[in-house]
Amino acid sequence: MVIIAILIAVALFALGRMIIRRVALDDPWLTKALTACLLLHLACAPAQIWVVDHIYGGVSDYNRYVSQGAILSEGFRHFDFSLVPAHLQGIVSDGSVSIVAGVVFAIIGVNKLGGFFVFSFLSFVGIIFFYRAFTTTFGRAGSRRYGYLLFFLPTLIFWTADVSKEAIMTFLLGLTAYGCARVLANRKGGYWMILLSSAGGVFIRPNEVLLALGGFIMAMLIRPANPNVRLKGSRRTAALIFLGSLLAVSIFVTLHYLPGVNGSLSLTQISTNNNVGVAGNGSSNLSYSPSILAYPQDVYSVLFDPLPITAHGTSELLSAVENTVLLIVVLTSLRRLLLVPRVALARTYVAMCVVFTGAFFYAFAALGNAGLIERERAVMMPFFLVLLCIPRGPRHSPPRYEWELPRRARTARRKALTLRASAGRRASSGRHGGIAQPPLPP
Repeated sequence: MVIIAILIAVALFALGRMIIRRVALDDPWLTKALTACLLLHLACAPAQIWVVDHIYGGVSDYNRYVSQGAILSEGFRHFDFSLVPAHLQGIVSDGSVSIVAGVVFAIIGVNKLGGFFVFSFLSFVGIIFFYRAFTTTFGRAGSRRYGYLLFFLPTLIFWTADVSKEAIMTFLLGLTAYGCARVLANRKGGYWMILLSSAGGVFIRPNEVLLALGGFIMAMLIRPANPNVRLKGSRRTAALIFLGSLLAVSIFVTLHYLPGVNGSLSLTQISTNNNVGVAGNGSSNLSYSPSILAYPQDVYSVLFDPLPITAHGTSELLSAVENTVLLIVVLTSLRRLLLVPRVALARTYVAMCVVFTGAFFYAFAALGNAGLIERERAVMMPFFLVLLCIPRGPRHSPPRYEWELPRRARTARRKALTLRASAGRRASSGRHGGIAQPPLPP
């Protein structure tokens, strides 16, 4: 079994290297960074098993997914897709993860470590999608800073290295983010990515799909009109109808099929349920209030709790180290954070990240359990890190980017770009039989 798992890891590493070469092209730093990221993802698969066995006493949700997936895989190999033998409680949330595990085991054989390698590899591909979303938005500006944080943040490596919702949703939300970034940058091929990833995501965590689509719709509403796109009004209307339909499906699935919701989203009740249960494997419980006045506490609970002064036990101390580093990064990124409102209007993918992270802080702080929050924030971190990596010029130097300019200068620049685009269209029309107009000076 171990030898088979090792062979699976080697095959996945070879496949990962092919993907890295295609993504990195001629960038030596990106090639090395992504290779290290891939190795860490694969290495954390056996580390996840060891930590759960020796620190959490073997208690983990993945045990149920693995056992049910093993049962389902026997039928899947013979094209029998009945879910009855596994006694699933539904196909949304936990049941969907067991089904995906069954598909994986039907292909590679029932091998727990091998399955962990496959799911960890999926999350690695999702990380690449998040990186591509950033570079689609900003080019290479700020990409190295974002890459260091995205590729090597422990939360994004460790908690996505098992058979879990986090691994699958990192992949699906990464694809969603990349598709949204392409649409918002007026590039082709984004909508089918959003459709496929959202269709899969509503079976795993429809509430997270809801946050992503809500952020994307907000970004579409404030996105400046592209003067080079014809029928832009009707196209934007059609896009909003399409996204609204996906959003409606996500809301319906969240309210009717997500476990523990029972038709209404009572964050207070969710917090109470987790505090009296065992979902966090003994992790400390956190106080929660749905009041908007408690929102700063929500941000602290999701991002920075525990810190070294409040941590208890080995697992919390390790989390506290990461949270301390994250706090330092946030404090050293205040200049970037102050630019967020301006950048959100100039690069509306940032607006999507703001909506997703802002809503995530409020909704997922209701989990009320440090262990659950630590795991589930993994899917939020790629969006949040974008806000910490907004490109900016050196301090006390002339503005390098549009969002560093004063408001009047930004407005004048946009008008000039619009006029230049209009002049380009007139010149193109003249070459095809119309009356050519002289272009504007740069």
